[in-house]
Amino acid sequence: MVTIKDVAAKAGVNPSTVSRVLKDNSSISQKTKDRVRKAMADLGYVPNVAAQMLASGLTYNVGLVFPPLLTPDRLSEPFFMQILSTITTEAKQENFTVSIATDMTVDELVEQVKLMHLQKRVDGFIILYSEKDDPVQRYLLDNDMPFVIVGAPDGFENEITYIDNDNQLMAKSAVEYLYEKGHKNILFVTDELESEISQERYLGYMKGMMKLKLDRTPAMLFDRHNPVVLEKLIETIEEKKATALIIIGDTVSVRVMQFLSFYDLKVPDDISLITFNNSAFSKLIHPYLTTFDINVANLGRSSLRRLLEIIKSPAPLPSETIIVPFTLVERESVRRLK
Repeated sequence: MVTIKDVAAKAGVNPSTVSRVLKDNSSISQKTKDRVRKAMADLGYVPNVAAQMLASGLTYNVGLVFPPLLTPDRLSEPFFMQILSTITTEAKQENFTVSIATDMTVDELVEQVKLMHLQKRVDGFIILYSEKDDPVQRYLLDNDMPFVIVGAPDGFENEITYIDNDNQLMAKSAVEYLYEKGHKNILFVTDELESEISQERYLGYMKGMMKLKLDRTPAMLFDRHNPVVLEKLIETIEEKKATALIIIGDTVSVRVMQFLSFYDLKVPDDISLITFNNSAFSKLIHPYLTTFDINVANLGRSSLRRLLEIIKSPAPLPSETIIVPFTLVERESVRRLK
C-alpha cells in the first residue's frame, strides 16, 4: 500500500507537506500542490478518507441540488448533465465526492436536503437553480449550512454566493446581433415565464429593443401541449411580421423549428433564430443553431471551488456574485436581410 511517505519521497517534500496538500492548506504554493498531486497520481495513492474525516470533521462530500422536476422536459436538458459531469470531475481532483438531491416537487426536495443535512452526509450544497422564496435556500440559511447557487441573484444577495452569466447582457447582445443582420421585427420566445433566467433574458431583450428604438412585444409562450398558446404564437409572428426570434434555450429552439415547419416557415430563409446554451441540441438538426455558449464547464468549476473555499474557511466568507463570461457561436440559423 502506498503511504504518505512514499508520496513525499517521490515529490521531494516532507510528509507533513503532503498532509497539508491533502487538506488544501493555503500555506502551500500551487506549484508544490501540483507536484505532490502528480506524485499521488503516479503512485496510485488513495487518501485514507476515514482518517481525514476524523481529523477535519468533514465528510468530503457535497450535495448537488437539481430543480424540482415539474415537467418531464427538465430531465432532457443537457445543461444539467454537463454541469454534473464538470462538478464531479472537479470534486474528484479535490478528493471530494458528490451526492444528488432531486425530486418532483419543492416540498419533496426540501425533505431530501434536510435528511442529507441532519444525517451529516454532506459538507455543503450547490443549488442548480435560482427561485424567489425558495424553501431549500431558506432551510440552508436558517441552519448555517454552506451553499452556493448556480443562477441569477434573486434575494438574499448579501448572504448567498451566486455563480451565473450576465443573462440580461446576453439577450441584449442577441438583439444587437440580429439588428446588425438587418432584423427589426424581433420576438422573444420562452417555454415558461416564471423562472429568474427567463425573466432576466426577457429584460435584456427589452433593453436591447428600447436602445435601438424598436417595437417591443410581451414574451411569447411556447407550450407544445397547448394548441391555444401555439396558435397565439403563430398569429403574433404573422401580425408583427417577425423576421427573427430570440428563444430561451437550444432545446426549445429545436421544437420551435419543428413547429414552424408545419406552417411552411423555414429557418433561416423565412425566419431567423438565435438562442442560448450551446448544448448538443444546437447541432442536432439542420440548420445548426446560432447560440450563446454559457460556458457550463466554467460555471461548474467556479461553483465547486467557491463552495470548498466556504467549507474550509475558518471564518465566514463574504457573499459574492461571480459572473462567468459567454461567447456567441455563429452557425446557420440567422441570415442577413437585404
